Amino acid sequence: MKNKTILPRKILILRWIARIWSLVIFVFALIIIFSPDPHATGEPIPVRDYVLLGLLGASVVGLLVAWLRERLGALITIGTMLARELLYIIIEGKWYVNFLLLWAVFLPPAIMYLLAWRMERKLKEI
Repeated sequence: MKNKTILPRKILILRWIARIWSLVIFVFALIIIFSPDPHATGEPIPVRDYVLLGLLGASVVGLLVAWLRERLGALITIGTMLARELLYIIIEGKWYVNFLLLWAVFLPPAIMYLLAWRMERKLKEI
């Protein structure tokens, strides 16, 4: 039988705040995906927009993966957000400060997952 250690309350609270935050992001992503665009012009969407939105979607998936594998999911989220920013700079030749709003939404739960993972790992080393 697997040895089950009782985790300190701060790790559990940190983990559940990150999970709830991730769930809220996921719900908003679903709303955005399934709601019609009122500003659609009928013109084809450029491939670069699909790629950039795909990387943003991969960030959402990373937060969901973090429910089971905290470190892996957090690294997926941070890595895909970084890749999205770098790709945008390469494609457009510029960067928008407004992208920091996305980082303000995605980065905190990813960091919380990493902190919870690290704290639990340190606890098991003792």
